[in-house]
Formats: sequence, C-alpha cells, structure tokens
Amino acid sequence: MRSILTLITVLAVLAGCGSNTSGVTVEFDDGLEKAITELARSGGSRPLKDLAPGDWTAVHILTGPASGARIERELGRPVEIDGEGTHGGDYVQDGNLLIFQRDDKIVRMVSLGQLAALGDGTYRSDVVLRADSGAIKLTNPDGSPAGR
Repeated sequence: MRSILTLITVLAVLAGCGSNTSGVTVEFDDGLEKAITELARSGGSRPLKDLAPGDWTAVHILTGPASGARIERELGRPVEIDGEGTHGGDYVQDGNLLIFQRDDKIVRMVSLGQLAALGDGTYRSDVVLRADSGAIKLTNPDGSPAGR
C-alpha cells in the first residue's frame, strides 16, 4: 500500500512538471512574415486569424530579443523556449515572437525573424492588423486600439 501511495505521489509530481511547459517549439513562418510586410506596404487591413489560421483564442506578441525569464513573466508561467530563433532558452531574434494560445495552453509559437512590425501585447483572436503609413497597428474589429 505504501509503495502505491509513493507511486501516485511521484506520478502527480511528474504530471505537474509537464503542465508547466508548452511542448511547442518556435517556428519561423515565412508566409506570415511576407503577408505582414506586404500589408504594411500596400495598406488596408486583415484579421490576424486570416493570416495565421488555427485553433487559438489569444496571441501574446513580444519583440526580441527576449530572455526566457521575460517571456515567462509575460505569460505568467514557466515555458520552454526552443526552436527557430532561440538559443539557450531565450528568443534571440530582433523581430516579433507570436505565442498563440487556446485558453491557457500554448498551441503555436512563431518567429517573424527580423520583422518587428507588431506591437507588444496580448490580443484576442479577432485582432485586426491595420496598415498606417507603412506601420501596422493592432485594433479591435471596430477599429479601436486592441490589447493591453
């Protein structure tokens, strides 16, 4: 009986450790980077969901470089930062890092490489990218400023 309780305790600790990290690696999305660059050049507006489809409800946008500790502070929990544009648990690119979430679970992390066109913040999935004099502003669908 004692060994069963020990086993259950160990499994609970291991399960708790696994939930602190995303299991998602940072990827470079060339298509998204090009679409944002073209939008800034040509003008107009596009919902981010059209440019980055998927099952996500919010996006955290950071401009790099960003330490793993800073990213964890922004997200409010531990997260592994690994993959394209990372080194030693840090995001080392000068451009934007987009962390897509569904509820509180990270479903995708995207590096835009050297492109830093988007403002830092947390945005809902209905956020709209609006070109303004060669820059991109993030707004709500009604045109009001989005994010925090």
